[in-house]
Amino acid sequence: MIQRLHRSLPAVCATPGDLEARTDALYGAYLGGTALASAGTALHHKTCHVLGGMFGLDHGDTNAVVLGHALAYNAPAIAGALADIEAALGSGDAPGALFDLAAAVGAPTSLAAIGMPEDGLDEATRLVVAEAAANVRPPEPEGIRRMLDDAFAGRRPAAVPAHR
Repeated sequence: MIQRLHRSLPAVCATPGDLEARTDALYGAYLGGTALASAGTALHHKTCHVLGGMFGLDHGDTNAVVLGHALAYNAPAIAGALADIEAALGSGDAPGALFDLAAAVGAPTSLAAIGMPEDGLDEATRLVVAEAAANVRPPEPEGIRRMLDDAFAGRRPAAVPAHR
């Protein structure tokens, strides 16, 4: 799924009439939906729901901005899965590769650009910590705030070290 979407989305954006690329993208989306239906949601999607609900942000745009940042936050807890994701993306920096993919297809790369007010970061942090309690890596307020700050500013995602 990841490899398929990573390959097809830039092709669809560059050549919208490319039926092979569109088919590839649709199949990748189907696989993603199947994975979501069986695994449920965690930090990435919970964050997007909090931000969308609080600030009326577009769900797709919010997902594009937050995805790499949530992966960077979870990275210390998912070494095996991260290695698989990096292999699928052909990159040793999966969060950065997802950020680059968003930029390459013209998706937004900052929460500020899609209308999130900076003065909402504290309350958003509090709600994300509460909503994502079952995340693979427990949501720590300091780390979640750093994740949201980076996403707000449009900084390239960076690993968020576990609290010591």
